[in-house]
Order: sequence, then C-alpha cells, then structure tokens
Amino acid sequence: MSSIQLLALEPFDATVVITGLVLVMAMLAVLCLLITLEGKLFDKGEQMARHGEPRVAKATREAAGRAVPGRAAAPAPAAPAAQGVPPQVVAAIAAAVVCTEGEGARVHSIRRAAAPASRRGAWGQAGVAAGTAPFIH
Repeated sequence: MSSIQLLALEPFDATVVITGLVLVMAMLAVLCLLITLEGKLFDKGEQMARHGEPRVAKATREAAGRAVPGRAAAPAPAAPAAQGVPPQVVAAIAAAVVCTEGEGARVHSIRRAAAPASRRGAWGQAGVAAGTAPFIH
C-alpha cells in the first residue's frame, strides 16, 4: 500500500470537514452574541441598583448646603494619633469613617499595627493559606 492511497480523499470527506468548520464558526458567533447580551444585561442591572447618589456625593452636597457663607466651618478635633502617623493619614481615615458610618461617627485613636512575626507580608500569608488549604482538611 503506497502513501498516496492513504491520502486519497473522497467527496464525503470534504463534506464532513466543511460541515464541521461551518458548525464551529456558527457556534462561536452564537456564543459571542450571548456573552455580549449577558454583559449588557449585567450593566443594566448595575445601573438599576445604583439608582441613588453615592453616599460621598450626597454627604458633600448636604454639607455644602449647611455651610454659612463667609464663615468657615470649625474643624472637628483631630483624633490622637500615634507617633509617626502623618496628619494626611489621620484625615483620610477620619473621612472614610464619616463616609461609611455617618456624621455622628468619631475616631477615638489611630495607631500603627504591630509588625508581623514572620517576614512574609499579608499577601504572602494569603498565598500560603490558599496553597495549603486543600491539604489541611
């Protein structure tokens, strides 16, 4: 048996190949369409979920409405911070607390977290925990 006889194609073979290619391309087009429609539906759902203003924008607008023209608002007393914590960090933490908890919230103290016992940081610890979790149970 020669190698030429092994490669001889019949008309039926071409029909199978063409049908397979057409089906694969058609299904890829359908999948692309479905993924696009799903993305649009999720975007519409997120817009409907965010029907109101964000809390930060609303709080800023309300604070601007309460301000008296010509008179600056008295700053709130700063939270006592540990040695070495910059005032910008204190201001950012206080602003975040007010945005999440409301105007009545107060920060009583700010201190640096203790250094970790190991040389690995938080991301390294999370990687170790994720990598060894299947073997613990």
